[in-house]
Amino acid sequence: MYYNVPVTVSKQEDGLWRAEAPGIQACWVDAETLEQALADIHEVIVMAFDLDLGDPGDLPAGIVRSEALPFTVTVPVNPAEHHIKRYPVRAAKAKRVRPATTRR
Repeated sequence: MYYNVPVTVSKQEDGLWRAEAPGIQACWVDAETLEQALADIHEVIVMAFDLDLGDPGDLPAGIVRSEALPFTVTVPVNPAEHHIKRYPVRAAKAKRVRPATTRR
């Protein structure tokens, strides 16, 4: 059983990312990275479900039960915040390729 839970993501003045599920009371996290905030909010939502949802029929407003995958989510992406490690071509590899020479 899956639950589609609306989550709001924002960046705080102190630079931390905040993820919160407005439909669940006191369900929010702050983290240094967006990825960590999303992972942490997932855990907090599961803990809230364990505590508050004795009966799965008592879903908070906005939360929809889903039986099947796949489902669609919107993921915020800012390429400027990602640090992709690129490997430069080594000079040794470049020297291995020799131009064809003509014999005299």
